[in-house]
Amino acid sequence: MTRPLRIGLLRLSDSAPVMLAHNAGLFAQYGLRTELVVSPSWANIADGLVWKTLDAAIMFAPLAMMTSLGRRGHMPALKPLATLSYGGNTVILRGTNPLMGQWPTGDKGREAFETWRATIGRRPRLSVVHMYSTHFLILKRFLLSIGVNMEQDIEIQVMPPPDIISALMNGSIDGGCVGPPWGTEACLQNLAFLAGGSQTVMPRHIEKQFVVPQGTSQNQDVCKAIINALNDATIFLRNAENRQTVAHDLAASLEEKGLNLPEAATLKTLSGEGLTEKTHYIHGHTEAGNVAWMLDDMQGLGWITQTEHSFLEEKWNVPLLF
Repeated sequence: MTRPLRIGLLRLSDSAPVMLAHNAGLFAQYGLRTELVVSPSWANIADGLVWKTLDAAIMFAPLAMMTSLGRRGHMPALKPLATLSYGGNTVILRGTNPLMGQWPTGDKGREAFETWRATIGRRPRLSVVHMYSTHFLILKRFLLSIGVNMEQDIEIQVMPPPDIISALMNGSIDGGCVGPPWGTEACLQNLAFLAGGSQTVMPRHIEKQFVVPQGTSQNQDVCKAIINALNDATIFLRNAENRQTVAHDLAASLEEKGLNLPEAATLKTLSGEGLTEKTHYIHGHTEAGNVAWMLDDMQGLGWITQTEHSFLEEKWNVPLLF
């Protein structure tokens, strides 16, 4: 390419593979010039792919799928080039936990919810980072597991992940499902407690993928270079000895090539120590069947038809040939 490859991402710890590949010169090592575009919201990421201001992006599968179906006003041909992370989402609620630890399913979980809701004094307002997100699907499954109806018992608000901290502080939300490290940061600041998350609802689910539009996916040399750079970055990230360095680098300001993340919370999400949802960096091809639960839930919600379900399941599970 004659210009840098523009890659969209958000301020999240599961953006680390791309950040590292860019900052450490791994993309350059494989002949790529890259430009990282730190976006304020997932809507901006999707629009960047739709209107071709981005050449690639980190996304969660439901939003990428729905965008590829034209749900944002245009139908771009998107392709998952690699899976970057698994799990890591947290269901957090403000106030005091009526139980010790994460909530169980069934009646005991429902009793905990009712006790907690009584302290709120109204219909709880819970946030997700986008309606077409794994976070929404995880939250819905969590609530269903304790007999809570998302449509009747709570209100849903959409906000970018970093905004959840100030929203909890000012009481505009009562919790939600958010990606790393923001849920952990809320707990460390005693703004909320961990009630559940990826590990209790859908362990090791695909979370972030590296998604490319048709213009990028048709250039096999570029795709090979991306995959090689991300593979090298992931090897570094999976080494426990590098966690402190990674957390420190991600905590740097945007001007210093970081993401301005809270360092202590980021380190906890990398290690998974204590009651923390761990970010798993697992680079590679998608595996057959690991998006099926998302598609089933998306169809159940009326987002997609059975025909679209079949189309997406095949497209998102086709082995890559690079």
